[in-house]
Amino acid sequence: MAKPIITLNGLKMVIMLGMLVIILTGIRFAADIIVPFILALFLAVIINPLVQLLVRCRVRACWRSRC
Repeated sequence: MAKPIITLNGLKMVIMLGMLVIILTGIRFAADIIVPFILALFLAVIINPLVQLLVRCRVRACWRSRC
């Protein structure tokens, strides 16, 4: 029996590359919405240790109650 020209592994690779192109194109078009959320997530992760330290030291938040 002759070997097929298009193999199953080759077909999987082409489909995966196509999906990657579609996903990256979607991210590029949605960049105006995605970038602020990624920036907010980055700032939250960076500032979280400081917030946890302030909570452990029982520093009151002035915006939640009277200082």
